[in-house]
Amino acid sequence: MSLDQALRIAFALLPVLMFLAALRVLDSYKLVSLQTVGTALAAGFVAAALCYGINTLVFRHIHDPDLYIHFGAPVVEELAKGAFWIFLIATARVAFMVDSAICGFGIGAGFALVENVLYLQALTGRGLGVWVLRGFGTAVMHGGAAAIGAFISVYLSESRQWRGVRQFAPGLIVAMLLHSLFNQGVLSPAGSTVATVIGLPLIFMAVFYFSERSLRHWLSGKLDQDIDMISMIASGEFRQTRQGAYLMSLNDAFPPEVRGDMLTLLHLTLELSARAKGDLLLREVGLEVPPDPALEGHLRELRYLEKSIGPTGMLAIRPLLSQTPRDLWEIHQLGANRN
Repeated sequence: MSLDQALRIAFALLPVLMFLAALRVLDSYKLVSLQTVGTALAAGFVAAALCYGINTLVFRHIHDPDLYIHFGAPVVEELAKGAFWIFLIATARVAFMVDSAICGFGIGAGFALVENVLYLQALTGRGLGVWVLRGFGTAVMHGGAAAIGAFISVYLSESRQWRGVRQFAPGLIVAMLLHSLFNQGVLSPAGSTVATVIGLPLIFMAVFYFSERSLRHWLSGKLDQDIDMISMIASGEFRQTRQGAYLMSLNDAFPPEVRGDMLTLLHLTLELSARAKGDLLLREVGLEVPPDPALEGHLRELRYLEKSIGPTGMLAIRPLLSQTPRDLWEIHQLGANRN
């Protein structure tokens, strides 16, 4: 392999991977595991392969390729990339803006790697400048558009309590618009690349700042609430609280053993929630969280209690349980780290 070929490959593939690595390094809490980043890259590979088939088919049957490149391809490609980051957010596998941005960028990076490998084969005679523009411009744009769509969706969940289509549509639309503007060449190729390389880091700096500030605020407030509630349950003061009064109001609807399981479930959920927040605090100061051999048993007990209480009982006790995306994420995080 000649030096010129090696440089083309390096400029086509390395910038987006370096950007992704930098995002993960800058994340203070390191909540996105390397396995998750790898899965996001793989999801990007799949999305790129799917879009390659769709785009090839479309180009065979349309008379104005530029119109599709400017407006059609951004919609198809952002929907394909968005499928996985929407899944991660909807299933509470990520719950913070930083995490969603890293995962979204990982999906876009995987997409860009496949796309640039295909272009390396198709555009073998192009000069080095083309690969600089594709590596620092188009590839980073793919990651950035997906990341922006993902963290907008988490922001709407946090600040507006939006759920479902209402939560994800704005982020997808913004990603499509940014992608479309890039494809339309509003700026020159060099100008678009410079804007991408300068603009995205500034956006991510703001996202990291506000996300970590929100995380610290949530940790300090919610951890105190969890500990206070655990103490009240242990001391018997729980009955004097609004939550205790609500549980007592279920006396006529459920037998004593089910109400006992409800209280046990609430206590266990609070303990797991406090444990997850404690793990986050340790991560913040750079300490490794050792595996807890008892954790697997707690998670099994949690699943047993949910089954024992049944769907109707779980619906009745839901107002007492924390069911925000962040609270659901805590259980996922503990389950993922139990080994």
